[in-house]
Amino acid sequence: MRAAVDTGEYRGFAAGIWQTAGLAALAQGDYVTAYAQFSRLFAADGTPLHHHFSYLAVADLAAAAVRAERRLEARTLVERALARVDPAPGPRLEQLTAGPLADPTGDTWPFERAQLQLDYGEWLRRQRRINDAKPLLVTALETFRGLGAAPWTRRAESELRACGVTVQVPQGAPGALDGLTAQQREIVILAGHGLTNGEIADRLFLSPRTVASHLYRSYPKLGIAGRRQLRDIIDQRITPRAGRWHADHAHGDAAR
Repeated sequence: MRAAVDTGEYRGFAAGIWQTAGLAALAQGDYVTAYAQFSRLFAADGTPLHHHFSYLAVADLAAAAVRAERRLEARTLVERALARVDPAPGPRLEQLTAGPLADPTGDTWPFERAQLQLDYGEWLRRQRRINDAKPLLVTALETFRGLGAAPWTRRAESELRACGVTVQVPQGAPGALDGLTAQQREIVILAGHGLTNGEIADRLFLSPRTVASHLYRSYPKLGIAGRRQLRDIIDQRITPRAGRWHADHAHGDAAR
C-alpha cells in the first residue's frame, strides 16, 4: 500500500504512513527499517515531504540513525532540514530537535516527551550514569503505561531492569480506561493531558470532529460528565510505586 501512495498529491497521508511505520519499527528495535522509513520524509537536500508531519519525526530519525550506524548521513540530512525551519519554530519542534527536557511546555506532548526521556535514559545507562538514567526511565515508563503504548512500555521496563531496578507490573482491578477501545483510550489520555481536539486530531491523523465524537462516547463509559474530570482519571493510571521511587530519588540524583 505504501508503494502505491502518490506523494505528490497526498503528501500528508504518505508522511503519516511512513512516520507510523518508522515508529513501529523503532519500538520493536528494528533501527535499520526505522531509519529507512523516517528518511523518506525528507529529500536529500532537506526539503520535507510535508511541512508539518515530516518535522515531527526529526528526533526519531536521529535516534534510529545512531542505532543503525547511519549517524553521519543522518546528521547531514537533519542539518539541511532544520536549516529550512523558522528561527522560532515553537515549543513542540524545539523539544523534538533540541530535546530540552527541562522545559515544562514539552509536557503538552507526553508521548514525544517520554520518547526523549527514554532515549536520553538509554544513553545515560550506556555511559554508566545509572543514577542519572533511572528517574528519566521511570518517568518515561509511567507515561507509556498511561498511554497504553505496549512496545514502548516494554523498552522502558527493559532499560530499568538493566539499571538494576525491579520493575513491578501494575496489579489490581481493571481501571476505568480498560472499558474503552484502543483509540478512545488514546484520545482520552491526550485530552486529559490538556491537548485540544485539534491537537489530538493532528497527532493521531484524525479530524477534530472524530476526536470530539470519541470523547462524547467515552464519558458515559468513564462515569464522568465531561472533559474537566479527565485529569483525575489519567492520574489514577500512573503507577504509585514508580511515582514514589521518582520522588524519593529525584533530590539525591539532582545533587550529584
